[in-house]
Amino acid sequence: MPQISLSHKIKLVSNYVYDGRFREIYNMIFWVYPLWWNRKWSAFIMNKFLPKLGIDLFPPFLEIEPTTACQYACVCCEHSYWKEPPKNIRFDDFKKIFDGFGKNPKWLGLTGIGTSYLNKDYHKMLSYAKSKGTIIETFDHFNDLEDDNHLRELINTGMDFLFISIYGGTKESYESVMRGGNFDKAMHNIRRFVALKKQMNKRFPLLSFHYIITKDSKDSILQFLDFVHSLDTEVAEVLVTPMTHAFKEAEDFAVSIDEEYVENVRKKAKKLGIEITINFSAKKDTEDLQKRPPMHNCKELIMPFIFSNGDITPCCSLNEANNRDWQHGTALGNAIQTPLREVWYSKRYKEMRKAIREDQVPPECIYCPAYDLSTITKETIEQSNQMARANNPKMQQAKVVAPIVVERIK
Repeated sequence: MPQISLSHKIKLVSNYVYDGRFREIYNMIFWVYPLWWNRKWSAFIMNKFLPKLGIDLFPPFLEIEPTTACQYACVCCEHSYWKEPPKNIRFDDFKKIFDGFGKNPKWLGLTGIGTSYLNKDYHKMLSYAKSKGTIIETFDHFNDLEDDNHLRELINTGMDFLFISIYGGTKESYESVMRGGNFDKAMHNIRRFVALKKQMNKRFPLLSFHYIITKDSKDSILQFLDFVHSLDTEVAEVLVTPMTHAFKEAEDFAVSIDEEYVENVRKKAKKLGIEITINFSAKKDTEDLQKRPPMHNCKELIMPFIFSNGDITPCCSLNEANNRDWQHGTALGNAIQTPLREVWYSKRYKEMRKAIREDQVPPECIYCPAYDLSTITKETIEQSNQMARANNPKMQQAKVVAPIVVERIK
């Protein structure tokens, strides 16, 4: 939420005050805001100030993937094209990773490349993490909630930020992107969620939306903003994201967004009183229509992403490139087999952070969609290639790990 106004951030935090969530207030004020909601502060503190003091801070934030099972075939999602067998993380393994963190994570993202509700322990995981005072953020498409009782159960987990993924503002645009999805069901569940929250007198989860920009959904976003306004409820933000990676199988669905488009969306949102964030674009290599920031500004390194099998990747930005085998091959360790703290302070993980702080692209980050890759070298690509081949049998026949990255080398 770096782009939303300070006044709105304060309003969101006030919900914690009214709800008496004092552990979360501490986590929000002293960790989330300076190290996540403010990119400049985070980059300065994590990559300049603390290293100069000899402090290599253990990450306060974490993401864990509940499942890689999914029954839909979204045209923009890597899951529709890969061959990886579906896997649910067991609750015992989730708890092992979470508890092995040491002091509880200040923030937990519990979403991955799959439909979370296909893991029967999903709500159990949410409730367990919430019982520790951790701030929880999830993403869901709201197609799999069965009835009002299921919605009440979700609300009663007490989780904090719920993003509902939206694939178009009309039935036609939505279902052309989310193949197998049901626009009417999703909109019905959203309205029932809002009504039940009011009925139950609950402030949480705070509702947000994630609107995915593709060639089919691009033109219906203003209609969706009208829908959000019609809900007559507090909305934390609408996050607008063009496809993060325009990978080969889905490149025909990726589109650029220009300044005029962004201005029209912002103007509409402002008129309706909706806070909005425009995320980076794979086609334009931008965030908020600015040049990619340098690698040493990376803040995502303090939120490792844990796959459902336990493999540790630097962050979630590397997902959705349809490069899952490479991600497994370049994983920094496995959080089920080895405590994350031990992996974090391993030689290799330290070398990765050192490279980032020196404005170099480490081999684990050659697909980064968020930061400037102009310092990447052919040697780094080959190192990444060798790493992936050595650690993942599926990569043995790979000739080049990231051929598209070669084009970015100056």
